[in-house]
Amino acid sequence: MANILITSLSQAIWDSKLISTRITLFLAELFWAIMLFWPGDTFIRPTYTHMSILFSENIWALIFFISSTCQLAIVVTDTLHNKFARIFAAWNASLWLYVVWSMVVSVYPPPAAIGGEISLTLAAGWICIRPYILSEGYKRVRYTI
Repeated sequence: MANILITSLSQAIWDSKLISTRITLFLAELFWAIMLFWPGDTFIRPTYTHMSILFSENIWALIFFISSTCQLAIVVTDTLHNKFARIFAAWNASLWLYVVWSMVVSVYPPPAAIGGEISLTLAAGWICIRPYILSEGYKRVRYTI
């Protein structure tokens, strides 16, 4: 049983293209954009204090919309490892990291509802760093054979 679990987990982490993770990020970014474009003033809530200092809701909505569009384009065109996809992965991880950081430092205690955003930050970060870890592993395997 433990071998099956280890094998399955290893395949999910290392031997996949992370398409479902990218689609989840696409949907999250799209819904952030929709909610921020929604009429009203979302940023009056203290949770979004730091985000509101940097940009208005409409600018953040546009940022999330463009990010979601890029995320979907990368999946649809299957260009997961080209230069743009790598640069985008770093941007995307930074976006999610900033959003989580800004919500955590805007209110105390941190809102429990950002558990999903924390997971998205970890997922975006994994998409960003995994290719570098894999390429380092491949180099080491090549040199030992």
